[in-house]
Amino acid sequence: MAVNLDKPHLWKADIAKSVDMYNDWFLKFAPKAFRETRIQTTKDVEATLKATNNLRNVAPSILRTHPEVLPILRMSTCPPLAVDRLIGLARVPNNLVKRMEIEKRPSSQATLRT
Repeated sequence: MAVNLDKPHLWKADIAKSVDMYNDWFLKFAPKAFRETRIQTTKDVEATLKATNNLRNVAPSILRTHPEVLPILRMSTCPPLAVDRLIGLARVPNNLVKRMEIEKRPSSQATLRT
């Protein structure tokens, strides 16, 4: 039988505690590469949220000045968009998206629509 099945008033606290316990475990025992990737990804997400005003501004001008936000924006969709699918949906040259994803800069040959 579930411990708190009949106590929904405890669920939020239990979930928060469970997440904290997992985070502590992960930071202590996960392989170094996983921990480093998580730290960098956290920084990338925070920077993206700041640059886009908590995802309220994803105008082409933001993508021009902050091309590094593209992978986070793409992965924040549900389900995450594959790079090739994003290229098709946006109808932009694959060079533009791949440069933004890999090199963190817009392509000099392609332009974003305004």
